[in-house]
Amino acid sequence: MIKRLLFLSLVLFLSACSDKPSYEIDDWSKLIDPNFNQAKIVSFYKQKVSKVKEGSEEEKAIYAQMQEALKQAGNNKAVNGQSVKLSGYLVPIDIDGESVNKFLFFPNQAACIHVPASPANQTIFVTTQKDKGVMMEDAYENITVWGTLKLKHTEVANGTASYVIDDAISEVRPRL
Repeated sequence: MIKRLLFLSLVLFLSACSDKPSYEIDDWSKLIDPNFNQAKIVSFYKQKVSKVKEGSEEEKAIYAQMQEALKQAGNNKAVNGQSVKLSGYLVPIDIDGESVNKFLFFPNQAACIHVPASPANQTIFVTTQKDKGVMMEDAYENITVWGTLKLKHTEVANGTASYVIDDAISEVRPRL
C-alpha cells in the first residue's frame, strides 16, 4: 500500500513539474467555424462572374473579392484567447542564427511555399519565446507548439494567417 502511495505521489509530482503548459485545444479542426460553408461562398461569386464578360477587369475584381471573402471566412471566434497544443509544420519567416523564431504554422506538410497554402483559418503566425524556437535543421520536421491563440488576420510574403500565437513554446516531435 505504501509503495502504491509513493508511486502515485511521484507520478503527480512529475506531472506538476512539467515545463509544458496546459491547453484547451489540441485539434486543428476546432479553428474552423462549425457554420463555415465554403461552397456557399464560391457559389455566390460564381453567379456574379457568370454575368460579366470573361477575362474582363470586372471578372478579375469579382475573383479578388471572392479570395478576400474566403480569407476572412471560417474563423472560429470561440477559440480566441484559448490555450492550444497543436502539431504541424512550418514555413520559416524569421531566422535568428540557427533558430526559427517566427513562422507560419500549418496542420499538414503539403502547405508550403511551393504549393497553394492552407486556408487562413488553418494557418497560425507564430512567434516563439526566446530560446524556444525551432532549430533550422529541424524546420522541416513535425513540431508541436503551445501558446495562447489570438484571432488576428496577418499577411506575410509567404501566406496569410487568421490566428497568431505570441510567446509560444515549440519543440520537434519525436520521430517514431
